[in-house]
Amino acid sequence: DYFKTLLQKNQAINISISPGRLWTPVRTKPRQEKKFAEYCEAHGISFYLPLRRNVRRYQRRTVEFYIPMFTGYVFCSLNQELYQKAVLSNRIVYRLQMNEKGEEELVRDLCDIQLIEKMISESDVVVRPELVAGRRIVVKSGPLKGIGGVVEKRKGKTMITINVEILGQSVSAETDVEDIAVED
Repeated sequence: DYFKTLLQKNQAINISISPGRLWTPVRTKPRQEKKFAEYCEAHGISFYLPLRRNVRRYQRRTVEFYIPMFTGYVFCSLNQELYQKAVLSNRIVYRLQMNEKGEEELVRDLCDIQLIEKMISESDVVVRPELVAGRRIVVKSGPLKGIGGVVEKRKGKTMITINVEILGQSVSAETDVEDIAVED
């Protein structure tokens, strides 16, 4: 399955700032994230397609598969030449304009999302674009140690939320309240 292979590659990818390129969110046509990722891989374009686990139960069986965490977006390390190559895929709508400051924030967010993606098999990760920013926190222990985010309480459970503000979406994962320290 391509998504399982991609999930393994995502864990190995180094998301860092490269001179002459900017990490940029690229908006794909509907349901084209996988095809665009395949195109990027074939044409030497560095990309990151965060995935989340989805489980469906049918009459007699349970099926597990992976879907894009941010529907319609693939994150690419681009310069103008690589963007023109990406446009030739005929699978993208546009890219969000980035500058160095915006890229620094995006790279930090993508690294945090990469850590959450690594623990997908251990717990549920939920994309919640409707969440609004609340109290900023830092996880002091556990698998999410060092990640900064926003606390969201739901029915007695504590969720850590990482906002990708440029997309207007958030990624949430459940964590113990004892693992959280309030950021100053």
